[in-house]
This record gives sequence, structure tokens and C-alpha cells, in this order.
Amino acid sequence: MKVKTLLISLAAGILFFGPTGQVSAAKYSQSEASSARSFQKTYQSLETTNYTQSNLYNTLPNFAAPFEAGKLTAGYISTSMDYINYYRSLFGLPSEANHDKDNHDAQIGVAALASVNAKTNLRAHGLLGYKRPAYISKTDWDTAENATLGNINFLESNTGATAGEIVTDLLQDRNNLAGAGNPGHRALLLSARATHIGIGAAYGKDNGKFYSVENGVFADDILRPAVQNTVTYPSKNVFPYELLTSDTPWSAFFANKRISRTPKVYITDLTTGKKSRAVLVRNFGSDYYGSGYTGAISFKPSNQTKIVNTHKYKVQIGNVYTYTFRLFRQKGTISNSDIAKK
Repeated sequence: MKVKTLLISLAAGILFFGPTGQVSAAKYSQSEASSARSFQKTYQSLETTNYTQSNLYNTLPNFAAPFEAGKLTAGYISTSMDYINYYRSLFGLPSEANHDKDNHDAQIGVAALASVNAKTNLRAHGLLGYKRPAYISKTDWDTAENATLGNINFLESNTGATAGEIVTDLLQDRNNLAGAGNPGHRALLLSARATHIGIGAAYGKDNGKFYSVENGVFADDILRPAVQNTVTYPSKNVFPYELLTSDTPWSAFFANKRISRTPKVYITDLTTGKKSRAVLVRNFGSDYYGSGYTGAISFKPSNQTKIVNTHKYKVQIGNVYTYTFRLFRQKGTISNSDIAKK
């Protein structure tokens, strides 16, 4: 006997239940589809060159006298900035500028890390505990200490990486050495006060480790008025499905609000109506990693929350903030049949 499919219309979209009860794709609104298509077009145009020691530099670094920090290929820097600004656009944040001085200082910072074969731990920030090599001047060492207060990425391989992989790893903050659920790198990338950032990269002097630095902690930005009061991950409206892996923390940053207690967080799949409480909720307090935020919360969905492409979700952070978003695939396409009719 043929089993009929039950069609249910929801405010969040259209939902189909088959004979097994499995949920299939929901429909995008016209505005959701338009936004997602725009992001897909931008993402799919981004450069994906893999950078190794053979193609990372225009000028090789010299880890001896006379010290030379090296100079990166223009492509690595521009692609890093393209990814940073693409991701910022997902969150409604303005693009950041990229100044030669910021890049110069970032490169000195990362070359200093490479010179001392810095270990993969938090002491790399500010080069804490590391002795200045005699061939690096005190002026350059001071510059390096300041530049490495920004984001640092360690790649324990000499096979290289794309500029986008480095930026994406920092955005997702899945491997933060400060502890699981710590979204400090993300906070700097998504600062609502930031206007400029510098890019540096180098391979270690002896260990072959690939170091990356995003020089983005600047007093002029920290003191600047925020362009957005709240920045959430996932972002509101539409968000890439690929950026929500099982080990990716979710977060909310508040530019002008302090959160005194750790709130209860609930996530509702509006497509299925299923609601569950988030786990591993942490309150990081104020002045978050030079990003200028006064409040920062991180959390993760419980195992009861299924992350499904095209579904729409509501996030409720206590009585502090509530918002919704729908998922789309950055590498996919949205056809007209995927869009709900008016």
C-alpha cells in the first residue's frame, strides 16, 4: 500500500515528513535566498592557493644577522583580507583596512615566533618567557611582543595551508589553547570596533611549523564607538552550514552590555519545533581580548539539537538576547524550487 506524505506548513518554512519521519529540506524566504546567494557568490570566488615555504614569500626571512623578517606574497595577504572581510560581512560588520605598517609589524611578530621556534601554547602571545635572539634588535622585539598579542595560529605541518583555512580556523575557534569554548580569536576577527588589521606568516627556523599572526589589537580601535551592539555566532538571518561543526562553539558578544550571571541558553529548531537547552555555557566577562566587547558568552548545542541545512533556528540567551537564523551551504546553490512562494 502506498503511504501518503503529510505536508505541514509552518511560519518558518515548509516541512516534509516521509514514512520514516525523517525531516527533509525547508524552504527559504525570498530575502533569505537573496542574502544566501550573495554570500555563496562571494565565497565561491575566493582564492584557494595552498601556501608552502616555496610560494609564501616574496623576500625570504633571515633568522640570523642581519635579521630579516621576510615579506609575504601579495596574494597571501590579499586573500587573508578577503576571507576576513567576507566573514565580517556575514555578521553585518564593515570591512577592515589593511595597512603596510600593520603588515610590517605582524611580519616582525611572526618572524620572531619562527626565530625562537615558539611552542604551541599561550606563552607565544607577547613572546612571554622567550629570550630575544642577539640578531633581533630591541626595537623589533618590542614590535614583535605587541604584534603577537593579536591572533596566532599554529600549523604543525610543513605541507602548507590556504590563507582561507587559517582565517576560518581562527573564526571557528575550535582549537583555542585557552580552553574549549573560548572564542577569543573570533572576538577579535568580529570586533564591532575594529577598522584595520595586519597579516603575517612564517615557517619556523628549525621546526618547519607554520605560524600566522593577525595583528589586530590597536588602542584607536578599542576606544572607538561600536558599529553594532551585539554580534552572534551563528549570525542572525542566514548563516553557513559548514561553519557549524560539532566542535565549534557558538557565542554572543555585547559591545555595550555586561552580563553579570551565566544565563540559560535555549536553541529551538523552528522547522521541527524541537527546543533544547544549550550546554557548556560560559560567561567570559568584559574587555574581551582587545576586541572592545564588554560582555561575551559561549555555548554549544546539546546532542538533542540537530544541525540541518536549510532549517531555521531560534537562539534565546536568557532574558538578554534572542534571534533567529537559517542555514545555507556556502559551496552550494539555491534553486528557485528551494524558495517559498509568496
